[in-house]
This record gives sequence, structure tokens and C-alpha cells, in this order.
Amino acid sequence: MNFTHFTAGKDDSERRLDRILRRFLNEENLSSIYKLLRKGLVKVNGKKADGNFRVSEGDDIQIADFLLSKTQFEGENSDKTASHAKQSPLSKDIIIFKNESILILNKPYDIPVQPSASSNGKSLAEIVQGDYELTHKNTSLAFRTGPLHRLDRKTTGLIAFSQNLDGAKWFSEKIKSHEIQKVYLAILEGNLTQNAVWEDHIQKLEVSTKSNCTVPFVHDEGFHTVSVNSSDEGKFAHTEVFPLSHARFNGKEVTLARILIITGRTHQIRSQCAYHGFPLLGDTAYGGTKIDSKKFGQDFFLHAAELYFPKDNPIGLPEKLCAPVPEFFSTFH
Repeated sequence: MNFTHFTAGKDDSERRLDRILRRFLNEENLSSIYKLLRKGLVKVNGKKADGNFRVSEGDDIQIADFLLSKTQFEGENSDKTASHAKQSPLSKDIIIFKNESILILNKPYDIPVQPSASSNGKSLAEIVQGDYELTHKNTSLAFRTGPLHRLDRKTTGLIAFSQNLDGAKWFSEKIKSHEIQKVYLAILEGNLTQNAVWEDHIQKLEVSTKSNCTVPFVHDEGFHTVSVNSSDEGKFAHTEVFPLSHARFNGKEVTLARILIITGRTHQIRSQCAYHGFPLLGDTAYGGTKIDSKKFGQDFFLHAAELYFPKDNPIGLPEKLCAPVPEFFSTFH
């Protein structure tokens, strides 16, 4: 019987064997995979292994040829040079920073980060995974890249994706501890004349209400309702707002603001701005005035402009990264 050999990479270390095999035998259920292991149709380093076996870097995982789909794994062990000849689906124009641990992009307007029924393979997560599979051939059997924080579909700017397990763990830990700072630019309705510090609580509700502090919206992953309040119901949210300039749009006063979020709650900027009387222009889900995207290029203006990282971090990030604003943001008037 012929076997195809796969070598475990660094990011496969300590993963369960059954988890790795699901990547290769995705048409098999878990009980079938365990049966294949018992029959010796899948081996590790030439020996039978249990599904809960913890894989180490360099382990030789052998899978009987007849179990592998030719179309799914064609070229799995092909030469890396040949794989680089294929064109990556990721545009170089939106890459702000990339190393072996982290990829940071300048997200375009109206592109979802996560895949959905309507994304048709064009979400950033799917595009980045396609790039990873081309540029990291044979690096890992099971590791998949993914976004390390959130940006809404119509929000532009800096977003980070993992490139290895160490980068994913470090970035996620620093986001959780608020050691990575995120700064946004936004066009707000109203005349905000002074710097402001907003400390509120944000709560997700399953049922919308008619309360003045409850705002319904459609999220990329479904329908939710967010309640912003000054009590202690929900998760604490800290936002600092700095007005930069003022103008008028269709007779309404608007403010260009620099916004620093200390916490990272879902729709934090959008919901808190609306709660404090300065909804984002065009953000109709939170009470903003609708604008014509055909005329202005965007119907919503929120841009993740800056990221600040701890000094001398172990994954090679600079202390600060910036993303230029989209053309329609900078020329909007």
C-alpha cells in the first residue's frame, strides 16, 4: 500500500493528531478517522497512533493514498518555487506590514473581514488564507491564518492577521490586556468643540426595545441590538475623542475627530458616538444621516488610522503603524 508523507511544522506542535487529520480527511467524520487510525491507514513516524496523540515538529504523518482527494491535495508536496509562480489573491497595495508572525493590511471600504454566505470567497479572511497557502507551502499542516481583531465591513484601515502561532498568541494577549492602542479617524455629525472622554457600558441584547439608549443594527454575522448606558450593565467601554476640524455638510455641522479606544467592544465607536449625540455621518444604523455612496464613494466614514505596539516586542513589530485614508475619505466635502 502506498502512503503520502506530510511533515509536521512548528505550528503543528502539540496539536492533536485527529485535529490535523480533519484538515486532510474533511469528508470523514471523527469516528471514521479513529477507525482509519486503528486499521493503520494513517500512521505517525511509521507506527500506529491514537487520535489524541500530540504531534511534534518534524513528525512524519503518513496517509494511505486512496484516502486523499487528488483535486483537493494536488500539488500538496510540490516544489515551493512552483507555488510562488501562482499569483497571490492578496493585493500588495494594501499591505502595510508583513513578517513571519503578523500581516497588517489597510482594509478597503465595503469588504467583509469574515466570510459569510454573501462574501463569495472575497472576504479578507479568505483572501489572506489564499495568500498564506501560497507563501507558506509545507510550513504547517493544520495552522490557518485569521483576523486578530474586528473591523466592520464599511470601516477602513488597519487590521492584523496571524502568520504563525506565536504571532497570534502574542497579539491576542496584548489586545486583551489593552497594550495595543488603536486610533481612528471619523466624521461625526454635530459640532464637537472640546476633547471628550466617554466611559459607558455596552450591552448586547437579543430583543430590540424602544428605549432611548438602545440602538438596533445589522452586524456582519446577524441581527443584534446594542444598549449603551451610564450604569454598570454590560461591558465597560472607554473612548477618548479629539476634534480636529469642523465643516458643514448639506447644511449640517460635522466634525472630523481623532478617536482613541482603550477597550475594544463591538461597535464601540459607533454606539458611543451616537449615545453622546455625535453619530457617525452616514451611519444610519445609529441615527446618522444617510449619504449617497455613488456620489461620495462611501456612505460611512470610519478609518482605523494608527496602531501602537509595546516597545521591543518579540514578534518584530514597530512601535507605530499608520494607514493612509481612502481617497474618498480625504476628498469628501
